[in-house]
Amino acid sequence: MKQLFTLLFAAISLGNFAQHTTHSFTWDGLTREYIKYVPASYNGTTAVPVVFCLHGLGDNMTNFKGIGMNYVADTANFIVITPQAIVDPLVSSSAWNSGASYLGYTLNSSVDDIGFFGAILDTLIANYNIDQTKVFSCGFSMGGFMTNRLGCEMNDRIAAIASVAGTIGSGITCSPGRAVPACHFHGTADSTVYYEGNLYGNDAEALVTFWATNNNCGGTPTVTALPDIMMDDLTITHSLYSSCDDGAEVELFRVDSADHIWLTPANDIFYTNEIWKFFMKHSFESVSVTELDPIQFNLYPNPSNGKLQIEIDEVNNASIRVVDVLGQEVYVSKVRSLIQTLDLSDLPNGAYFVKVVNDLDGTYSTKKILLQK
Repeated sequence: MKQLFTLLFAAISLGNFAQHTTHSFTWDGLTREYIKYVPASYNGTTAVPVVFCLHGLGDNMTNFKGIGMNYVADTANFIVITPQAIVDPLVSSSAWNSGASYLGYTLNSSVDDIGFFGAILDTLIANYNIDQTKVFSCGFSMGGFMTNRLGCEMNDRIAAIASVAGTIGSGITCSPGRAVPACHFHGTADSTVYYEGNLYGNDAEALVTFWATNNNCGGTPTVTALPDIMMDDLTITHSLYSSCDDGAEVELFRVDSADHIWLTPANDIFYTNEIWKFFMKHSFESVSVTELDPIQFNLYPNPSNGKLQIEIDEVNNASIRVVDVLGQEVYVSKVRSLIQTLDLSDLPNGAYFVKVVNDLDGTYSTKKILLQK
């Protein structure tokens, strides 16, 4: 049980950065939060990528933005999203529903984190010019487990993944259905998520073998010893599978003698930079939204005192979103039935836009409502 309480604990502190904004909304009955970083170079005329950065067990979004992905975004022009996990009641620590399992117990197994990430992405698409072929996820420790789960189960929207010290959890079965570019970083002396003998999922090299097999990578990897310049007692070996279906490369950075850490500019490689270098090589062509039929719905009464009925022609993989006239999302909920009640009584009087979004392809229908109480 002690190991369960220390499972994947990550506390990274590389500094605090300005120009981040914090957002929250209700998803699946829980208040969910995330930090958004939009670089100054964003002007709306060019579609930009999105990078999700997922913290480890017991860590938080404020601390984890310290990996410095925003500095890379300033140069490369992409949006950074750092979400917050929900506290698991057993361990009293923030934890993703990542599939990482110990003695049969999977933390936060009832929390819909994948839906939460999809809701964030839909919000970005509604408010920014997003390149939907270049949406990526990276994570540390339990965030790495969660990132691999996204590679398994959300790869219709996530183009490529990069995990640090987190693999595929033993609590899930991974059946990706397509070739997924994957990059993994792991220290051989990791005392939390063992390089070999991982207690919570597959081992580091087994993870890489899984993705290489899934991606139909031919032959053996190209193995390179990176220059050992910094005096940190660490050496790094890079393995690259490049002959894979759809160009979906698989990479491993094995860091000899490294514990459960995120390498920084003080080391021979900076994980944050290497992750973006990997991401920028990959994308996938999603189905054009112009070829898809958006979900249709009716809404009444309108004007309303805040209590509305909504009739929807599709229930699965859909969400309801309400946006005010300033473009701020003020309400989010899953679609649970063909007819359901929408309670907006807490919102001030005024005009709003109700969207019903297909969470799989991002298409949506919109209706304007007026609240008069």
